[in-house]
Amino acid sequence: MKKALFFLAFSILVFGFVISYDITKCDGQVIVKHFIHSDYEPALEGGYEYVAPTLETKKTDDASDFFGDPGIHMNETEISADQLSDDELEKEDEFVDHTAEDASRGYEFYFALLSDKDKEVYRAMYKALSEIESGNAIPTVDEDTMNRVANYIRLDHPEFFYATDLGYTHYTMGGQVVKTVLAVKYNDSKASIRHDLDYIETIADQILSSIPAGADDYTKAKMIYEWIILNTDYRTEAADNQNMNSVFFAHESVCAGYSRAFQYLMNRAGVDTTMVEGNSLITGESHAWNLCKLNDGYYYVDCTWGDASYMKNGFSGEKVASLNYDYLLVTTDEIKRTHKISLEDRLPACNSTDNNYYVREGLYFMSYDPARIKELFDIAYSEGRDTVSFKCANLEVYDSIRHELITKNGIFDLLGSDAATISYVEDEEQRTLCFWL
Repeated sequence: MKKALFFLAFSILVFGFVISYDITKCDGQVIVKHFIHSDYEPALEGGYEYVAPTLETKKTDDASDFFGDPGIHMNETEISADQLSDDELEKEDEFVDHTAEDASRGYEFYFALLSDKDKEVYRAMYKALSEIESGNAIPTVDEDTMNRVANYIRLDHPEFFYATDLGYTHYTMGGQVVKTVLAVKYNDSKASIRHDLDYIETIADQILSSIPAGADDYTKAKMIYEWIILNTDYRTEAADNQNMNSVFFAHESVCAGYSRAFQYLMNRAGVDTTMVEGNSLITGESHAWNLCKLNDGYYYVDCTWGDASYMKNGFSGEKVASLNYDYLLVTTDEIKRTHKISLEDRLPACNSTDNNYYVREGLYFMSYDPARIKELFDIAYSEGRDTVSFKCANLEVYDSIRHELITKNGIFDLLGSDAATISYVEDEEQRTLCFWL
């Protein structure tokens, strides 16, 4: 009993109000049998088959975020007129305008937030990073601007994982800055980095080739979400866990790797997606997830919280499932129940529910509908599924359905005649219920 209560308390602390129980019908009463940690898995509609690509072996000991920590490093060097011919300064004496290349860089949510002057810095910085160069001249701006631009590039471009440290030097004459030069450290040689990038593109092409031709944005998001979760284990000790390499090479990562891999694949699939950072309101820890632009508006996606290997981290639950769809294409209101969003004032509101997983799959209830709930159970039985899960439009509907199925034992009317015990998961924050068959 003490062990059960410990796991219950820990689960609430770490995962919010997602609680699993075994309940047993006994003379018309429901008895809490014992606590189990059971992450649920609504069945994969469409019968998608996932085949993990053959992975190369790549491992480093560096798990720090790319661009270094805590941010871009600034140096100042006083020079004299006769030093202007030094090799370091001869690399590029004049700043080159890369405005014409804007359209070729792909989707850049954070770039669009910058002023025209800051965009010049972004373009120059991008040019150096994409060509795996260092020593490039860039526009001279203050330290706050440089850090903001570097951070926005980091959020916009998961493919720059190979840049391990970023800095710049102001060259001054008589106390006046005459030139600013970017300094970048890379995790490998240019040839090796190019090889890694080519390999990731090949893997991405394999993954995206499983998406049916003509698929809409919802289907793309769902299939990419499922691929990442089914092919990645949450491991805090995973190498390179702050970048997408950890997903594509080793299939082990943490939230930063999950979100960057999702961002990379979604953008290659033609769905505008960026990375969002903030904190978990459950644990207070730093966290990362994604913002996607679908045809009807913006949505949030959190692959990490959809993965059972994250949810069961530290547990030895009696039931372990693979997927949780509670964080696939959700609104701002829904994500803010469990997430604190950094830069929230700069992000668009996510108000639409039309492409939410539960809405699209017909698992969304606006009121208590016993006939529809029974239909979901009948379908699950006929298809040999292990679970039935659904989402409620609001807390009132959630409480109503929960009362009928759990408090009043109505769940047993939906099961086979010999059913005496059922496991379920309830999540009041996301208004979802899931039952094992």
